[in-house]
Amino acid sequence: MRAILRRFREWWQPPRKAGEGLEHRQVTFLELFYDLVYVVLIAELSHALAAHIGWVELGRFAFLFVVVWWAWLNGTTYHDIHGNNDIRTRVFTFLQMLSVVAMAIFAHDALGESSVGFALSYAGFQLILTYLWWRTGVHDPNHRILSRPYSATFLLNTLLFIASVFVPAPLRFILWGAALLLSLVLPVYIFSMGKKYPQAQAEIDIVSSVSPSLVERFGLFTIIVLGEVIVGVVAGVSEHHHLNGLVGGTAALGTMIAISLWWVYFVFISHRIPGPGTVVVSIWYYLHLPMTMGVATVGAAVLNVVEHAGEHLSPEVRWLLISGISVTLISIAILTRTIQLAREDQPVARKGRRSMLVSAALITLLGFSSLEIIPLLVSLVLLMLAPVFFAFQVWIERLDREP
Repeated sequence: MRAILRRFREWWQPPRKAGEGLEHRQVTFLELFYDLVYVVLIAELSHALAAHIGWVELGRFAFLFVVVWWAWLNGTTYHDIHGNNDIRTRVFTFLQMLSVVAMAIFAHDALGESSVGFALSYAGFQLILTYLWWRTGVHDPNHRILSRPYSATFLLNTLLFIASVFVPAPLRFILWGAALLLSLVLPVYIFSMGKKYPQAQAEIDIVSSVSPSLVERFGLFTIIVLGEVIVGVVAGVSEHHHLNGLVGGTAALGTMIAISLWWVYFVFISHRIPGPGTVVVSIWYYLHLPMTMGVATVGAAVLNVVEHAGEHLSPEVRWLLISGISVTLISIAILTRTIQLAREDQPVARKGRRSMLVSAALITLLGFSSLEIIPLLVSLVLLMLAPVFFAFQVWIERLDREP
């Protein structure tokens, strides 16, 4: 019996202590599988926006995207800091995935008829993370000073989402917003603890050290939302029963927008550790929210643009496409100020940052134009060439330095 218990403890380990990160850890297939579930969830949100484009619908999409992004962020950071290669980690990862699948089922009309199902699914996800963060303090007394406020906030969020099931709209969504606001300001409270308690600051310094594997996970999430632009192209083309050069050209230009955004992010930002300091790291974290949200809105807009190739472009679709690209470029430009760059890369990075901001400003001006689909897409691709050019220059110089 003792041998069985000893064997069980080997495979059911306590959460890894903060600061005991594995050197040169690679992203595992379990983490890739976990991210795959979010592909479906984000696709549901993006398709719901594409079906009904308007400022009210965009606000709903943004609210739900923040909920989803926060769920992914906490599941991802927990695994990166405390995850092990054992049965316990896999069981709780699969439980999180089941709750995310449930969220995806109800996501299409999460602020409508399926809001009860979405609320309970998200509450289940939060409850799992509440338990996980609480256990980190149980097994690591030094980390308890941070795990307690985290687990208490997650528990309160869980209760708010459960309570929202028993009240009608709009009070239901006010409770969601209150829970989400508590989550977003939680890191600010945690960082303020460091000024009062040296032990808290020591733990903050440990957990705010971003690992290369976590940087890679952020890149993978960016790939997920970029994939929605390609899905939008394919879905838009599939709506045409008779393909022609106009449809093909529109699809090609939509794909070029996705390629341009990919090139700029993954050359300037990806695989680069954020600079030291909790403030810089926090900015790095939170800037990925508007950046990925902007890419997701581009996907919804591209679907509409390709689907209605040859038709009149509505102002709502034009502004959705333009604002999505502009927000993405501005976010990436600011992100370049948060990462650690080699000295030889800094001059080109400054030029690239300025070109992104100028391109975003000029692209925004296109929203006031009356350009139709093809001229608008051509203009967007041309205006994105300058950031792509400087990203290309950074990439070439980096290849020249490599053996």
